[in-house]
Parts: sequence; structure tokens; C-alpha cells
Amino acid sequence: MKLRKIIIATFLCFILFFSSNMTYARIYFYDVFGHWAEESIMWGANTVKLLNGYDDGSFVPDGDISRSEYVSLLYRTAEKQEMIKDTDKKSGTSNQKLESEDIGYLDLEYGHWAYDHISKVISFTDNKSYDIKFKDIFPGDYFFPNKKITREEAAALTFFFSSSPIDSENITFGDIDNNYNYYSQIMSLARNKIITGNPDGTFSPLNNITRAEAVTIIKRLYKDMEYEKKSYLEDIKLVGDNNTTTTKYPLFGSYNANSKLNTNDLLYKRAIDTLEYKSLVGIIPFEEQHLYDSDPMKTIEELKAKKYSNIIGLNYYLIKNDSSTYSNKAQLVDEIFASYANGAEVSDDELQLILNEFSDLAENIDIMLKALERWESTASSEEVRNNAIFMKSKAYLIDGKANEAIKLYEGMNSLNAKIRVMQLMNQSHILITLNEYDSAEKILREGWGQVKKLNDYINYSRIYDEQFIGAIKKVLSLKQN
Repeated sequence: MKLRKIIIATFLCFILFFSSNMTYARIYFYDVFGHWAEESIMWGANTVKLLNGYDDGSFVPDGDISRSEYVSLLYRTAEKQEMIKDTDKKSGTSNQKLESEDIGYLDLEYGHWAYDHISKVISFTDNKSYDIKFKDIFPGDYFFPNKKITREEAAALTFFFSSSPIDSENITFGDIDNNYNYYSQIMSLARNKIITGNPDGTFSPLNNITRAEAVTIIKRLYKDMEYEKKSYLEDIKLVGDNNTTTTKYPLFGSYNANSKLNTNDLLYKRAIDTLEYKSLVGIIPFEEQHLYDSDPMKTIEELKAKKYSNIIGLNYYLIKNDSSTYSNKAQLVDEIFASYANGAEVSDDELQLILNEFSDLAENIDIMLKALERWESTASSEEVRNNAIFMKSKAYLIDGKANEAIKLYEGMNSLNAKIRVMQLMNQSHILITLNEYDSAEKILREGWGQVKKLNDYINYSRIYDEQFIGAIKKVLSLKQN
């Protein structure tokens, strides 16, 4: 055993020596090689950098982990996944440091190394609308931070950070039944495949959890947290939002070399080219300044005053660059939609860009709907036609007419997996705005089964499955609250 440690230590020194010119060296622990949890431990130490070993280069995977260590590990995981923040941007509340008497334990004073992490975990868990609170798991006046945490304590605490399981799979453990205190929490984690039992079918709730088991749970929990972190059913979305070919500085019209451009066309194009170039280089080099506009926004505002014909392009850049001269953004957006409804020509990608960025600013919904009706009637593909309908449903939502929005989805059943997924997601978004959670869940579950039968599902199955799982978890979460 001693010879093995010497060999491993020599190997580690060799690696570190030849890694000295790297930004950082990978962390290795001499006692995890070949261990069943080696992959999880190396992931925790290097990929997400949540773990530290001991000064002698060991990790002691089969050793116990204390209550304070496990709570701290949970906190750091949640912080990395942005579940716990110093300031909660959604609610506007702050996770302030709690005083020792507020934390509720006489043996936890502010000077304790894990005090801040424990206080924030207490705040996070107690703000959840669940039947159990932090004090139910660790009752009494003393927390005993150095006491080894048990499997049931770790499971009950981990539950607060997990998402709703989408399956009601019947999982049994030989040593706990449905009368057990933390039965529902353990079942939820088991159905999410965050925890497992022993090979003999038991859970051993009162046994201490090992460091290796703790890291394995954290790795699975970290992946599960991705569903909470990402946005599902938050808004109406369009097919192709992530792969549009539109540049960041589109011209919203034909300004190619073969077009007959007048003076105002050239001024407009030069101003947009300047905005794009400055976004790339910051400051235009002196020797190139004669090629560009010295004040592109002033030129755009002057063209607006002259009633230059490209209303869509001018208004787009006036909004994007927060023009002080033309500061009524709602009016500018309404003018964009009116111009398009009246025949202005822009590409599908350009119109999609405008709709994604500015539809929420529109005040004249009737004008926006007329523009969308034109887009639908002139659609060159099933994808574009569906996007027009999706945006019409969003216009109705903005106008407070959710029932009108949901009617647009009646009879939709595309045989294109990408389009069908978006039909189902947008329909479910509208249903949850109507608080029709059961209907949304049913549509998602049945729709997922339909999509799996489509020819092009297999090529993107991982992406589609992740979307459906995340959306269903979102609905289940809303139902619980």
C-alpha cells in the first residue's frame, strides 16, 4: 500500500511539473483511481470546481461528510447554477446574512466557516411552499454542524433544490414505506434518478452518507438544475429563432450593387455600415474614417425628418440606439408594422428579428395583426406560415385576448417535428397563462408521443426530449404552487 502511494504521488508530481505552463492543473486525488465514483469526483473537482480534497492529496471517498460540509456543497452547487443569488432578480429580494439568533441554532455563530452558506440555504428552503422546512430536518436548538449527515437528512435537504419528476414510476425501498417522514421527498428524488437505493433494495435512511455518494448526488442534481435554469414556456417562440441568417445590422431592403441607389439610400447604407463597423472595432482608424459616417445616428435622425422611404430600417435603428430625438418607441414600432402591412418589402428573417425584439412594445395591436396577416398570406414555407400564426397568438395575448390566441392552434398538427414541437410549446404557453395546467400537461405528454413518431424526430431526439421534459416540469411546478 505504501509503495502504491509513492508511485501515485510520483505520477502526480510528474503531471503537475509538465502542466506548470498551463493556466491551471487538473486536480487529482490519489485515493479515487478505480473507485466506483471516480468519474463523479473528478467532475466535481475539475469540471465544475465544487470540490477540494485534503492537504495530503487524498479525497477519502468512503469517508463521511458533515452536515455543514453537505449544506455548503449544496449551496455552492445552487449558486453555480444560479438558483441561489445574493439578490433574487425575479422577486427583487435579497438573501441577506441572517444573524445567529435568526438562524435558529445556538451552535452556529457568524464566525463559523459555513455560516453564510447555511443561512442562505435556510432562507432558500424556508421560502419554498412545501410541508417541511429546514428545522423539520434538523430540529432543536443545536444544528451540530460537525455531525455526520445521514442519507435521509441529505435526501430531504436535496429535495428542495430538485425539479418535479415527470414520471410517477412506482419505486420501492424495502426499509421505508409511505408512512415514512420523508417518503415523498425520497420518491421524488428517486424518480428524478438523483438518488438510488442499495443493491439489496433498501435505502438505509439512518446510515451516514459517504463523500462519494454525496458527490454522485450533486452531479445528478446539477444536471437536474438545468431544467430550472433554462426558460420553458416563458413566451411565444418562433421556429428558427436560434439559426436565423439575418446579420446584426440588416438594411431592411435591397441595397445591393445592382440597385439604383439615390443620395438618401447611400447615406442610409453608409450610416448602417458605420454602426456595424464600430460595433466590431470600437473606434474607426483615422485612415479609414473618410469611408464612414462620423455621426451615423445623426444621419438616421435627419433621414427620419426628411421622411426617407425606408421607415422600417430607420425606426429599427432609432429604437435600438435609444434615439433621444425620436424616443416614443411604441409609436416607432407601430409605424414599422403599418409600413409592412402597407407593402414594404423585408425578408422573413428581418421581420422575425423585429417581431422578436419589438412586439412587446406595440400599442396598436390591430396594425400589428394586419402586418401578421400579410406575412401569413405571403408565406413561402410552412415554417414561415406557422411563425406568422405564432406571432398572431402573441398579439392576442398582448391585447389580453388569450381565448382568441388559443383558437389559432385548433387543428394544428404539422408532420415536421421542428414545427410540431413549437406548435405544442406555444399552445402550452397560452394554456398556462389561462391557468389551465392540466390541459397544458396533457397536450405536452400526448404531443411528445406524436413527435416521437415523426420521421425527422430521430435526428434531434435529444433536443426535443429535453424541451418536452423541461416544459412538463415547468407545468408541474406551476401546478404545485
